[in-house]
Amino acid sequence: MNILIIGKNSYIGNHIDEWLSKYGHQVQQLDVLTDEWKKFDYSSFDAIVYVAGIVHRPDCRDWGLYKRVNTDMPLSIASMYKSVRAEKGLMGQYVYFSTMGVYDAGKKLEPSIVDHNTPMLKDSNSMYGKSKLMAEEELIKLQDRTFSVAYVRPPSVYGKGCRGGYITGFTKMARLLPMIPKAYENTCQSFIYIDNLSECVRIIVENDLTGSFCPQDDEIPCASRLLEVICKGIGKKPRRSRFLGLCLRIGSFMPWVRKAYGGIAYARELSDIPGYDYVVVPFEEGMKKTVC
Repeated sequence: MNILIIGKNSYIGNHIDEWLSKYGHQVQQLDVLTDEWKKFDYSSFDAIVYVAGIVHRPDCRDWGLYKRVNTDMPLSIASMYKSVRAEKGLMGQYVYFSTMGVYDAGKKLEPSIVDHNTPMLKDSNSMYGKSKLMAEEELIKLQDRTFSVAYVRPPSVYGKGCRGGYITGFTKMARLLPMIPKAYENTCQSFIYIDNLSECVRIIVENDLTGSFCPQDDEIPCASRLLEVICKGIGKKPRRSRFLGLCLRIGSFMPWVRKAYGGIAYARELSDIPGYDYVVVPFEEGMKKTVC
């Protein structure tokens, strides 16, 4: 297949490029930081994977920017792509990278599970989630028998070289003090290793699947389990501490405690793709490859 990735040289885009290329697909990336996308010829591509976007940035309160990048641009590209493919009598497939943030749920210091009954985001201060959900709602209107649309709503993505601060912060903590606070062990967080995410995209593209996809690893860890796996990955022997756990509970009002030890997770049935298995790297192995 001839596949175009929108969002040149992004961490996720580069890995999906390598993964699909390994399976014999012809992959090209397009930069949308300039106006090149407005005059680009999309007609030769069997599928487009849209990974570009502005993510949640507490320092940015510009709704116009979020909407322009996360909603208007992907919709414009999808419309152009569908039109030029139709002119040639060809089908098209559009895979849009959305976010777990389109659900009306958030991190908590108690179980927070997203399942089939979880409502979608409504009135919220999350411009990121709102802009992504708006894109989903508009893109689905383009779908017909000749044009398929899929949304990928990944949780926290990790892998070697990923710049996300969550795993990095826990790894620094484990190197300095391999002590695991015994607290919030029923609060879990969904993760997806980059190879598993890439395999999920390959399955969607090769089988022309449609609808929403919420991929996650084979394990949904709590913060203490995450620290344990990271310690093992860097060769440290961890110890559990009830005292540190008590300190965390006493300080639960502090924002960093909820950020580090809170969690939000997909129900397993929401992340399964019937008939397919995209988890090619188990959680513990993926984390070891990430922190080593």
